[in-house]
Amino acid sequence: MKRTSFITLLLVALIAFSGCGKKGYKYYTGQLLGVPDRPGWKGVNPYGMVYIPSGNLHIGPSDQDVNHSLWQRSKSISIQGFYMDETEITNNEYRQFVFWVRDSIAHTDLEHFIEDSENERIDWSQKIDWSAESEDADMLEDMYYQGDDRLWGRREIDKSILNYQYEWFDWGAAASKAEGNRDQSRQHFIHREEVNIYPDTLVWIHDFSYSYNEPMTRQYFTHPAFDDYPVVGVNWKQAKAFAVWRSRFWNDYRSAHGEAVIDEFRLPTEFEW
Repeated sequence: MKRTSFITLLLVALIAFSGCGKKGYKYYTGQLLGVPDRPGWKGVNPYGMVYIPSGNLHIGPSDQDVNHSLWQRSKSISIQGFYMDETEITNNEYRQFVFWVRDSIAHTDLEHFIEDSENERIDWSQKIDWSAESEDADMLEDMYYQGDDRLWGRREIDKSILNYQYEWFDWGAAASKAEGNRDQSRQHFIHREEVNIYPDTLVWIHDFSYSYNEPMTRQYFTHPAFDDYPVVGVNWKQAKAFAVWRSRFWNDYRSAHGEAVIDEFRLPTEFEW
């Protein structure tokens, strides 16, 4: 009985010793093996996207454009394969972005939802009670329209406060060989922007002068019947902010689960279109 216990302990010690050796320089045994414990990787097909294979296209005047063929010749451009959404971004998908910004503001205002006061990390596991009778709703009263701005006394979120702050890196400027550009610190190429992300629902009226679109203005982005319809009233800056948020939202999830982050979502280029 004692001999069996001794053998068992010896095996456990050998396994533990061999495991510790792999983490140190003994793991390499003098060989070029690369860095150990790298995150695993396999092909990722983002939900709702389709793969556009690599290829090339010709731009410029055609052979039949005689007047321009002598001084503006066509050229071939190679495009690397990329993923693109199979359909337009829907109202409900964009609403996920709007609600995330809304809840971020609310969690920040409610200090007991902040995990780390120094870094202001939000504890997303705690849900906000938006019901009118809740204590959270009373503390978030400033997020609603006030006084004469209320319609029929309804408690509606003030759209002007739904601002998203994000950062982006200017790779083109960083790679530029302009004089003195190489001596700039990294922060010189990091841009910080803030944009109001709520779509312009009045687009149904001011873009269609001879149509009665007031019902669409009131209900297109809010009514469940239009959840799967394409979102409208989103400008270029808002679309860029949405792409940045979508990248951060997915990569934060992947990092939390020990997976490698992927390249950022972005708007397609003219040639990709």
